[in-house]
Amino acid sequence: MSVLNFGIIANTDKDNVAVILPPFLELLREKKISFIVAADLGDSIDLQEYQVLPSNDISAACDIIWSFGGDGTFLQTARVVAPSEKPIVGVNLGEFGYLTEVLIPQLHQRVDEIQAGEYDIHERMMLDITAPGLSHETYHYCLNDVVIFRGQFPRTIRLETTIDGKFLNRFNADGLIISTPTGSTGYSLSAGGPIIEPGSQVMVINPISPHMLANRPLIIPQDKSIEVCTVSLGGVFQVSLDGQISIELESGSKISIRKADFNTRLIVFKDHNYYEMLRSKLNWRNQLDN
Repeated sequence: MSVLNFGIIANTDKDNVAVILPPFLELLREKKISFIVAADLGDSIDLQEYQVLPSNDISAACDIIWSFGGDGTFLQTARVVAPSEKPIVGVNLGEFGYLTEVLIPQLHQRVDEIQAGEYDIHERMMLDITAPGLSHETYHYCLNDVVIFRGQFPRTIRLETTIDGKFLNRFNADGLIISTPTGSTGYSLSAGGPIIEPGSQVMVINPISPHMLANRPLIIPQDKSIEVCTVSLGGVFQVSLDGQISIELESGSKISIRKADFNTRLIVFKDHNYYEMLRSKLNWRNQLDN
């Protein structure tokens, strides 16, 4: 049985965090598993009896990170944890749960499985973004997508796009989504993009409401570098990372997107079935009875 040190991160905006976490932490104590709790959880639970660190420092001190919340919490956790290459367990306190597959009634079972080494680690590609206004002090990585958008300006913007220095197209659209396979079931899917199995080594370039019907989503290899020069008659446009980090840029600014040098490492249990998860989340039909 491996000796592990868990890191605990949670979305303090979830009302049930204060109910779920204390019994879980006591479970870890009973099993003599050491753990460190994110300091911001002090707003939800009493941390006096626990070892505490800021969320940004937890991954360096732990072997496995538990992320309690929804997919949004997992995305935020991934940006902090992924550079350390520590694996993450997603616990679903939200709705969709594409990334947070562990349910509350399964916590005891999943802890036992992790102690026994009965799990796999799936590597999820991340994107590295270079743009004015994004610095080393700002997390310029994302797990789902980069969205370049017209913002409050009511007209389309022009997005001159190159791949490895070769001109691709000048999109006239509300915006452009550059998505990882993980992000293919997010905003890109809503914009008519394809669903891509998470282990695929590709990126998706997907225009949002393009003026030309011939402008369709494009799938490219993950080792390509994308550059987008955006022109807006409104003078500014917006860029968002995973729908959580947003900056406003001046018209004519260039944004570069490439595969990050590291992946998000996601703990997946032996009974995981990606296609069953898709069928459940998207309300697809079951097999006919024989």
